[in-house]
Amino acid sequence: MSQRKKPKEKKHLPLPELLSDEPKLETLGNREIIVEGCKGIAEYSENLIKLSTGTLVIGFTGTEMLIQSFDNGVAVIKGIITEITFVT
Repeated sequence: MSQRKKPKEKKHLPLPELLSDEPKLETLGNREIIVEGCKGIAEYSENLIKLSTGTLVIGFTGTEMLIQSFDNGVAVIKGIITEITFVT
């Protein structure tokens, strides 16, 4: 029988964005955005959501907007998103 070599374990190095205080956004089309690095909600309505990240205020404009969840610095926004703005 031949012996299979075990794959070498790779050392995991932290990614540069994980070391940064900058927010991370992940979009799923124009219907959902996941924002990591949130500190609070600056404004909230059906047409506009603004999130504070400490370094920026990020605005999401659209229709039927809602914050589906906000936990441990991660916000999930749903709706029909038409515009994203960044204010320093």
